Amino acid sequence: MKLHRIVAASVLLGSLSTAALAHDEHQYEAAQARNIIYVIGDGMGFEYISAYRYAFDDPSKPGLSATAFDDLLKGSATTYPDDDTWVTDSAAGATALATGVKSYNGAIGVDANKHPQQTLMELAREQGWSTAAVSTSQVTHATPASFFTHHPSRKMYDAIADSLATPIADGQWSFDVLLGGGYDNFNRDDKNWLPELKRQGMTVVTEFDQLDDVQQTPVLGVFAPYGLPHAIDDDAARLSYMTKHALRLLTERRKPFALMIEGSQIDWCGHANDIACAVNEMHSLNLTLKVIKQYLKAHPDTLLVVTADHSTGGLTLGRDGIYQWHAERVRNINASIAEMSRTLVDMPAAEWREYLKVNLALKLSDEQWQQLLQPAQQEDKKARQQAIRQALVAVTAKVTGTGWTTSGHTAVDVPVLAAGPGAEHFSGYMDNTDIAKALFKVIGGQNP
Repeated sequence: MKLHRIVAASVLLGSLSTAALAHDEHQYEAAQARNIIYVIGDGMGFEYISAYRYAFDDPSKPGLSATAFDDLLKGSATTYPDDDTWVTDSAAGATALATGVKSYNGAIGVDANKHPQQTLMELAREQGWSTAAVSTSQVTHATPASFFTHHPSRKMYDAIADSLATPIADGQWSFDVLLGGGYDNFNRDDKNWLPELKRQGMTVVTEFDQLDDVQQTPVLGVFAPYGLPHAIDDDAARLSYMTKHALRLLTERRKPFALMIEGSQIDWCGHANDIACAVNEMHSLNLTLKVIKQYLKAHPDTLLVVTADHSTGGLTLGRDGIYQWHAERVRNINASIAEMSRTLVDMPAAEWREYLKVNLALKLSDEQWQQLLQPAQQEDKKARQQAIRQALVAVTAKVTGTGWTTSGHTAVDVPVLAAGPGAEHFSGYMDNTDIAKALFKVIGGQNP
């Protein structure tokens, strides 16, 4: 079911007002933060905000169209891990953002010596707060896992699921709301947690439209075997939809709360060197920030902090010494490179051109068409799909004027955005661990 149909059918809290918001940060201020909303755009360097702004600009209006990021910008943060490589992975980055302690790449909530470190969510529960996370990856992935669990390796997905599914006290789990993908980590041949969790009193949902009827926490929502579909292939409103329900359920608990929201697949699209995929994930996060701003307007005692764990792909807008980036061409692409390569590999080669005319939707030269059709000659399916992907990356990047330096992460600083009580303490240049340390103080009732 397309998510926009689900959203259209949903009736959410009246407190999530749809009134237009002024670009005045003072509207969010209150004396002390009672709630924390911590948004992590995985892989979201500054260049992704620029790409989104240009790709989703309304060309019929003068100037650049405003985005939900604009009035929140406060400063920047470093991202390096606990070594001299300078380039972090998502696990070390998330561990720093969740615990205030740097660690090695692959670490989940542990320091460089593999000792567990207290996370924001653990401190929040000690203080009587509700805790929650929403992610477009599987909920066992590096970022959400680092806020709730402690493991020496991010690859221990099933063990992370076991940790999340195991109560930390009688009838108490480490979270009140946990929404995203990861169904297959909880429903395995060796262990099916889902019926057991239901018997123990947890609400478990596996379809998006079931969220409309959820009234009781704790709730675990796992809506895909692993990560959710890319926004460009599904619907950009999925993250904002989960966020609305998380805020509804947390508000109904009438307790302070800490909510982590991850726009996970900005990173995945960056790894794939897929610019159209990336800007649509940024649009998904932009829609989510709009929902959060509505919530902040109705609940001015809520602190919002937005950042990234690292940037991905070495994205540049412009390449080959040509001073152009074709935003309108990016905007016209209708499917991710991953989706197109999955479809083409099983499609007769004679049908490729018509499929690509609709989904790639770029004006190509004869040479570029030949480059895209060449992989059809590969007999091995795996090799053919890889060749299709590589051809799509090369042609898409060239025609749109997009540059990529890597399929991995980079060590550049990332944006820090904030609004609400205490937002001024996130201004200027910070280390990523400083963000967590400031939020620890908020949970402890102190001024950061």
